[in-house]
Amino acid sequence: MKRRALFLLTATALSCALTVADETGRSAPSRHITLREAVQLALKHNHNVRIAGFAVDEKQHAKEAAKGSYFPSIRNDSSFVRVTDTQLIQIEPGSLGTVAGTPIPNASSVLNQGGRSLTTSGTQITQPLTSLLKIKRANDIAQAEVKASREKAQLTGNDVALAVHEVYYRVLIAQAHRSATEARITASQDLASERVEQVKFGSSLQQESIESRAQLLQAKQELLTTDLQLADLKLKLDDLIGLPLTTVLDLDPVSAESPETCPIEECVTTATVAHPEILEARAEVEKAEAAVRLAKTDIWVPDVEAFARYSYANNVPFLARNFGTFGIHLGYELFDGGKKRSVKNEREAQLAQAKENLARLKDEVELAVHTAYNKLERTEQMLKVSEEVVALRSESNRVLQQELVQGAALKSQAAMATAQEYDAKVLLLQSQLSYSQAHDEFIHAMGGTPE
Repeated sequence: MKRRALFLLTATALSCALTVADETGRSAPSRHITLREAVQLALKHNHNVRIAGFAVDEKQHAKEAAKGSYFPSIRNDSSFVRVTDTQLIQIEPGSLGTVAGTPIPNASSVLNQGGRSLTTSGTQITQPLTSLLKIKRANDIAQAEVKASREKAQLTGNDVALAVHEVYYRVLIAQAHRSATEARITASQDLASERVEQVKFGSSLQQESIESRAQLLQAKQELLTTDLQLADLKLKLDDLIGLPLTTVLDLDPVSAESPETCPIEECVTTATVAHPEILEARAEVEKAEAAVRLAKTDIWVPDVEAFARYSYANNVPFLARNFGTFGIHLGYELFDGGKKRSVKNEREAQLAQAKENLARLKDEVELAVHTAYNKLERTEQMLKVSEEVVALRSESNRVLQQELVQGAALKSQAAMATAQEYDAKVLLLQSQLSYSQAHDEFIHAMGGTPE
């Protein structure tokens, strides 16, 4: 609790001057935002997150389309045909026999087969039979693609949340660094004024006055560089969280707490089970396995389907006006030049790649967890050292301020001590935020979303 209170006090004090400057120097009202709010906005409005979400919708609809192949299809085919001529049939007299000496027919007859305008229409329902095995494989592939897209979307959200944390911390550090630089400019101005007076009275060399002036200009240059960096970081943060680039953000200080971590072996086990990248790779393996099964089925299983058709015909010779047709259709490709076997070999090679990629990602996740765990320990040690430095600089500044009141120290010395205390607090803030960033990276390596 003491560390958290010290952190909040430090961050508030260092950002106070910059906040006032922003409010007075800009006409647009600022928007106060916390780290958690920034992450939530990013997960809702960031372009990459939205694209990943639309990709999930795409794969979901593709799965629904593949599922529709299970059901019978109903199709109507209609056509209107105009022919240039028809076949005529001539029946000679008596060709059908005679009755009581009378020929049938008694005169030559010419019969026309249908008309020149033909109309046909048929509606057919078709139910695949053996193709259901292939459809099952295709649905397994579609389901695996949905899983992979969901895990990829989760990974994208984790990456964006981590990026928001990083930029947020960098903005806070830049603001604190700006306040410390302003304090150093004040100290350099006091020192330059004192050097000018000392040169007049001969108690200091001209070179020392020039050196103090150079230090002042360097501090002003550093301030300009910090302002440029701060402006770029705020634009980047606006873009990450999906706000207009003209939005002026007032960042709320974050608290650096000591989070509880699991043992490294347990962390590695959890990460390899639940990390989105590994889950995506497993879905790719499932997809490749289903593709191999589909290729094998396509080689040996013929296409068998049952159908029933109702037809209408007008002016079509030798066909009734309305009639029905039903039966079984079988199709089997006898020779394809080895195409299907080549496809099967291709799918098996893709399966081997997917399995190897899964093994690679497991190793990478384990490495990332170990790296983040080590960084978390190192930054915690750095945080303790920075706290000790702040304590010493604060005590040194207190002593010099007392000496200034007593006339035993120059104004520039007291101002420089104040600037050094600001610098130490900036380093403390940087250490605290580095510790928080290390914890966020540890959560990200575990497959979680930094909040």
